[in-house]
Amino acid sequence: MNSKKWFTAILIMTIATLALAAGLVFFVDPFFHYRAPNPKLFYRLYDQRSQNDGITRNFDYDAIITGTSMAENFKASQFEDGLGVKVIKVPYSGATYKEINDNLIAAFKSGHNPKYVLRPLDYSLLLRDKDEMRDDMGDYPYWLTDDIVYNDVNYLLNKDVILRYAIPAVLSYFQGKNPGYTSFDEYSYTDGDNKYGKDYVLVGKKEFKEPESTELWFLTSEEEEMLEGNIEQNVVSLARKHPETTFLYFFPPYSMVYWGGLYEEGMLDKILEYKRKAIELMLECDNIHIYSFTTHTDITADLSRYRDQAHYDYEVNAFVMDTIINYENGYENTDMFEVSDRITRENVVEYLTTESLLLNNFDYNSLTK
Repeated sequence: MNSKKWFTAILIMTIATLALAAGLVFFVDPFFHYRAPNPKLFYRLYDQRSQNDGITRNFDYDAIITGTSMAENFKASQFEDGLGVKVIKVPYSGATYKEINDNLIAAFKSGHNPKYVLRPLDYSLLLRDKDEMRDDMGDYPYWLTDDIVYNDVNYLLNKDVILRYAIPAVLSYFQGKNPGYTSFDEYSYTDGDNKYGKDYVLVGKKEFKEPESTELWFLTSEEEEMLEGNIEQNVVSLARKHPETTFLYFFPPYSMVYWGGLYEEGMLDKILEYKRKAIELMLECDNIHIYSFTTHTDITADLSRYRDQAHYDYEVNAFVMDTIINYENGYENTDMFEVSDRITRENVVEYLTTESLLLNNFDYNSLTK
């Protein structure tokens, strides 16, 4: 065989191999980029940034659980049973408000009309640029989330996609595995992998000191502009466009160690002012229901429930969801709630005053004993 024929043969084989690989990924579609799951295969869900966009666009549902790692340990089945909806859970660990909101925009653009969106609002992400994305977690898969066809080559000819996702899905068929996908109770669920307790939360801290100086509580013009931009673009604007959807936003019950650290740094009142301003903006929309759980010191001061200053165990997730379900079902008018966990126009001043008094007067050193 002369060199020309040899080159032609190699070229044909290369093209055929690439076409076969691309065809396999297209057929299996493990990131659900083109369609819903193949009903004959089993799909393992475990890559949030790569799989969530396809789940959001192509799965069948009428409610969404999303957010940062604060949403990972929710059980979708609890939400479904409590409110009679079909749920997807699409958390983005460590994500900014923009990344989460972009995915919610994709849900509506893809023709879905969710009845509920359940989402935590992390305190640490309130004062961020409205367009900030995490660029320290590896390359973001824009080739999955945009509408540019030609860059799908990054998906169709991706070695990891072929070896870690497409081939295992095909093998599941020949192994007789029940078709389907990882349940949304199990997807991104980390509770069984975590260790909880005072040692993991305090990390050797023995004492909380009085602040040497206190940051002025009011917002500078720059802070106000940044916070308003972030909340308006990534929290409120979608609710304005979709009044038919109820957005269940909640401030997670971070541990008292988190608040003690802010108190010691003289930043407590400043963070509370960020929260107050965010709530003020959200209360403009009747279809945004705001929840906060700071006053539950039976949880936040019990460090056996936490793996660090912010992340709590599954039982706290279950409590948060159960409380929200009860409110949404109209049980807030009963005597089951000693302190209102839902913040409304009528009780916002009372709630924030109670919260501020609690956090500014709490004995944080009791946590170290």
